[in-house]
Formats: sequence, structure tokens, C-alpha cells
Amino acid sequence: MGLVRTAKAAVVRKGIQHVFANRLRNAGRAVQKIVIASPWITRQSDNVRNPLLRIISVIRRGNIPTYVFTRPPEGSSELDALNMLSECASVEIVYNPNLHAKLYVCVAPYPFGFAILGSANLTSRSDDLYEIGLLVLAEGGGEQIVKQLASFGLDYLRTRPDSTLVKRFSRRC
Repeated sequence: MGLVRTAKAAVVRKGIQHVFANRLRNAGRAVQKIVIASPWITRQSDNVRNPLLRIISVIRRGNIPTYVFTRPPEGSSELDALNMLSECASVEIVYNPNLHAKLYVCVAPYPFGFAILGSANLTSRSDDLYEIGLLVLAEGGGEQIVKQLASFGLDYLRTRPDSTLVKRFSRRC
């Protein structure tokens, strides 16, 4: 784990999920993989600006392998959101009751890959809170950081003894 000196990054102070959804949409078919770690994921409004619906739309359109790490649902809004994600065949869902990290990663070739590491859950309530995130572009030294952040989910969270795979990939979205 070396120090990266050439990463392009920016601080996001509001609407972290919206920034992720917008950048993901702009990356389009270049997206190779999505990794989301959020202890709480809730169904938000059904309007067009809903980041969860926009993320699901990108996943479906490109049949993108997507790895979602979250805590087991505690309420109907969380269950609704996870059911929406489960309807997409290219989504894998893993529960971990000890998850606290919030991470949104888009693995894609330059100039589309990026990651956001921050405080916001993928919930409607996060829009009303004082949240902060660090957006790292997968360019220069940032490419290594984005890969390491994706690896946190793919190689670390998936293999923890307290992680439970609850939904595997299916054939088509």
C-alpha cells in the first residue's frame, strides 16, 4: 500500500448519490463493474431524479455486473429497495451486519472510472443531512485507488465470515 501522489480528486459536499448516478449514467456502456457498499439502502421517491432508480436503469441497460454490500434490511423501505435491486439479474447482494463503510465505485476504462468514498448511505434521508465524500477519478494514480476501493468490496467484504450472499447473479437483466 503505497502513497499515491498523482490522483485527481474532488470533495463532494451534497448529493453524493446524485453525483454517483449522474457520472454512472454518463459512463454508459463503458462501465465494466459497479461496487456499492452502504449500510442502509432505501427506496426513495419514484420521480426521475431518484438516484437509486437511475443507478438501476444504468445496470439494466448495460447488464452491468453490480455488487451491493449492505446490512440486512430492518424496515419495509430497505426491503423494497433491495427487492428492486434483486430484480436485476446482474446484481449480487451481500449482507454484512457490521458494515459501516459507504462506497460507490464505477470500474471503467479512462476517462469513465471513478469512486466516491464518503459518509452518505444510499437513502433519501442522506439528501437532507450534512454529508461529505471524496470523488477519485481513475486517472493517473487515481486508477490504483479506484481498484483498491473496488477490491474492498469484491475481495474483502465478500469473504468476511459475517458476510452472507443473499442474491447471486442470474443470466440476464
